[in-house]
Amino acid sequence: MEVQTRLQGLLLAALFAALTFVGAQIRLPMVPISFTLQVLFVLLSGNLLGSRLGGLSQLLYLFIGLAGLPVFAGGGGLGIILSPSFGYLCAFPVAAFVAGKNFPVARVEMNNNHHRGKILVSVLLRNCFAISVIYVIGATYLYFIQNLYWRVNFSLHQVLWFGILIFLPGDLLKAVLAALITERLTFKNHDKKLDFLNFFLYTIY
Repeated sequence: MEVQTRLQGLLLAALFAALTFVGAQIRLPMVPISFTLQVLFVLLSGNLLGSRLGGLSQLLYLFIGLAGLPVFAGGGGLGIILSPSFGYLCAFPVAAFVAGKNFPVARVEMNNNHHRGKILVSVLLRNCFAISVIYVIGATYLYFIQNLYWRVNFSLHQVLWFGILIFLPGDLLKAVLAALITERLTFKNHDKKLDFLNFFLYTIY
């Protein structure tokens, strides 16, 4: 039973690694970072799978890309390390872990109408904190890779604008959307419950 549970967890982690790849392909080219839907699936991986599996799914995504498969918005392979966007990719496992914090409690209490609003707000706040983690790690890497490696005169003002502010409205929208999706997939409404884990595992089996 324990082996089966671990296998199910790995399957779900692989699923969200694949979904993050799909999100990377839906992009709007911008300078120097592309706007994609990756962050939405990073947040959902933590919200729906929890810290451990959510973080694992993003580590898997990162390793697959570094191994050479073109799963990132900018392709794949070790060369992506020199990309301005690599810091954001490195932040994905940490962000998923943060977004999945207190996952078991949230799933239980989400099924209680009294706690529904409180847990929804809690998930949203965790998502916003997870996004801030992505910004801190990603923008820091962006500044140093541009100035120290590429020798581009990239000011802190440019980092703030091109690395954070230009993406902030869209990412906040993704945080809200991820929280709402999580609520819909885990909340018991009039004795009808769509449990994401059980629903997906039932589908594949």
